[in-house]
Amino acid sequence: MIKGKDYTVYDNDTLTPGYKAKIEHTLYSSNESDLSDLLKLTVGEISALKEKNIAQEQAAYEKAIKGLKEWEALAAITGRYERAIEYLKVPEVSHTSNKWIKDEYGKSTISNKVYKMTYNICERSSWRNNTVKYDVRWHIYTNRPYPQNSYKVAGQERVCAAREEAEKYIQGRIKAYSHLFTEISPPIPKDLEKSFMVHGYLLPGYVTEEMQKAAAEKAEKSAEKKPSIRKQLNELKADQKKNPQEPQKTRPENEIG
Repeated sequence: MIKGKDYTVYDNDTLTPGYKAKIEHTLYSSNESDLSDLLKLTVGEISALKEKNIAQEQAAYEKAIKGLKEWEALAAITGRYERAIEYLKVPEVSHTSNKWIKDEYGKSTISNKVYKMTYNICERSSWRNNTVKYDVRWHIYTNRPYPQNSYKVAGQERVCAAREEAEKYIQGRIKAYSHLFTEISPPIPKDLEKSFMVHGYLLPGYVTEEMQKAAAEKAEKSAEKKPSIRKQLNELKADQKKNPQEPQKTRPENEIG
């Protein structure tokens, strides 16, 4: 709150660097302000003075807006710095190095830098008919330092009548997706790339399937341009067959020239 001579201003100014600038001032004039000098003038004269003052007020407002335009450019730069810092501060994801581990609650997990598979088998019995069932739950998600950005790859729930049936089922699922857990950082398919990007940039230590394909094509083209030693020898032999060289004549040692 700002107290003037015959007015009070309530301000609500806030700045969130790189995001938001808010300038809000509300002015309340006092009912006890001195109007004696104005009351000697006509309505027309006061109106003219009022319009002149409004023009000056508008100019002051535009000057303040111009200052905000300068802030906008600076805020955009601050935002770039913040995004770069956020990218560089993403922690290395933890994983099990493609090995199965079981926690204290019986949940089994296998993971690498890209994928994470979990499953558990829960036994339950019915008090009505004394039967036992086994609930099998398994899921595969992308393995991210921040779980809220993870994508679901596959998963299912099934009820089995026997423990053996449940074990056989989950082992089948493990085998079906075992190809995802042969490398520490397997190539990322196109539809999962966003899970490993921050502000449009792929996190360090990862490679996409497209990047892997491009690298393979580049290596193949490079190999085609560089002739192999075997190919060079074969060409030399073929040339020698087409153009056999005549044997050089040697002079006898006792020949007098």
